[in-house]
Amino acid sequence: MLLQWLSNMEPVHRARTAEEREAIYRFRYEIYIGELKYGSPADHERKHLSDAEDDKDTSTLLYTGSAEAVTSTVRVRVWEPGQVPPADFHSMSLDLFPGIERLRVAHVGRLMIRRTLRGKILLPSLLRAGYEMLAGDARVDLGFLDCVPGIVRHYRRLGAVPYAGRLVQLGYGPGIPLLLPISDYEHLRRCGSPVASLVKKYFGPGKRAALDMTPFRHLIAGDSLPVELDPGKVWQELQESVLGEGAAHAAFLEELPPEVMKRLAASGFLLTVHEGDLLTREGIEEREVYVVLEGAFEVLRGQRVGILETGEMFGEVAFFRETGRRTASVRALTPGRVLVLRRRFLEELARDDAHAAFRTVMSMSRIMAERLASIVQERDRPEIEPP
Repeated sequence: MLLQWLSNMEPVHRARTAEEREAIYRFRYEIYIGELKYGSPADHERKHLSDAEDDKDTSTLLYTGSAEAVTSTVRVRVWEPGQVPPADFHSMSLDLFPGIERLRVAHVGRLMIRRTLRGKILLPSLLRAGYEMLAGDARVDLGFLDCVPGIVRHYRRLGAVPYAGRLVQLGYGPGIPLLLPISDYEHLRRCGSPVASLVKKYFGPGKRAALDMTPFRHLIAGDSLPVELDPGKVWQELQESVLGEGAAHAAFLEELPPEVMKRLAASGFLLTVHEGDLLTREGIEEREVYVVLEGAFEVLRGQRVGILETGEMFGEVAFFRETGRRTASVRALTPGRVLVLRRRFLEELARDDAHAAFRTVMSMSRIMAERLASIVQERDRPEIEPP
């Protein structure tokens, strides 16, 4: 099975010419701006998305397909020990890693795949090629990346590990900081990562020594992680925050029977945010639903139009819209904690329990209806002339 899988890998190319790089920049624009509506600074006239990092010697652009038709791409940046630029050092929270200045560090980013080819062989192909580059020629010790909350579980299955770093501000929402333990064979094997079989090619007797991860264990375990994925812990916090005695009112959750709420806890995860963190931005395409468990959040449409507090839900409009387009931005006013429900949680629930899925949809729809009624009532309220 493994040999068959490896034989089906898509060829991955390293961009070496100006034509190849231009093709990648056009592809980025197509995905980030055209499809996802992320609104990153871009050359809209040429439909071209690049930044200063792309032209540095530390950056390598990988892609599949051809210069005429790119199908996926990723950027890999590699720094010699002690050479990580200050902005990246801060963004990746490298100050938390003891002895990091003695290690070769890499950042993997700008990963995107053509929509019609997602879930196919392209991601494992890019992952394998990227690993060969990092572990081989670049001799990297630790790799880092970040991803939007909705796909953090997927990256974990590939071998990435959330760590206790600051959320990465992407401009359209938070990025979850993730660590790539390149030489940790046992971890990658347990995850079922496609690159686990490659570890022994580069690390072991007669090769490079595997990096001792002991100094970093406290960063990838415990309660200081910005994301909590364990269903038991998610369920426990739900009970304490919005379901227990004296807890805040939570209309969406209170209407659901306990067995449905447990399913939501198993499907979702908890996200810890800091004051000023942007959770989602108006106009982007994203379907996650959020329930506030702690803290206060402002809803913005050019200006503040509302405040969300413990027990309240947001993101339901984009969840139901065909386009998945956000109708408002949401930013943390205080440190807080939210339950994030994945975009596919309702589909999975419907497969296993149609009645539970119906109850969930009705609860979300009722909240939407109440909000719409409130907006209409406010709009139609007659202005009272001063005496």
